[in-house]
Amino acid sequence: MQLLAISGSLRATSSNTTLLKAATTLAPENVEIRVYQGLGDLPHFDPDLDGPDLDGEEALSPVRDFRAQLKVADGVLISSLEYAHGVPGVLKNALAGWSAVVSSLANQLPCSMPHLTQATHRHPSQKPSR
Repeated sequence: MQLLAISGSLRATSSNTTLLKAATTLAPENVEIRVYQGLGDLPHFDPDLDGPDLDGEEALSPVRDFRAQLKVADGVLISSLEYAHGVPGVLKNALAGWSAVVSSLANQLPCSMPHLTQATHRHPSQKPSR
C-alpha cells in the first residue's frame, strides 16, 4: 500500500511535517508512506494555466508531479495546522485547485488527517472550558 503524506506547513521545522516523517518510519512493512515535498512549488490555481487533460504537456510540471503522486497513492495523510478556522492557503490551493481536476480520485482515495497542536492562546470570543 502506498500513502501520500501532505503537510499543510512549508516550515522546515514544522511539527506536522515531523509527524508525517515519523509515520514513514513507523509504518508497517507493507505500507510505504511518501511525504510530498512540492507543496510550495505549486503555483496559485489558475484554470487558464491548466492543460486539457490530467497529464497533458500543457499542465505545469509541479502540477503534473502532484497529480501523478495522487494517482498512484492508495490513500492520503494530511497533517496541517488550523489557520483562521481553516487550512493554510497553500494546502487549500493544492487540494481545492490543482487536485480538483482529479476529482474522480477524490471520492476513491481514503484520507486521514492526523495533526499536532499546541494551544498557547485563545481567541477572545472563546470562553475557557470548565
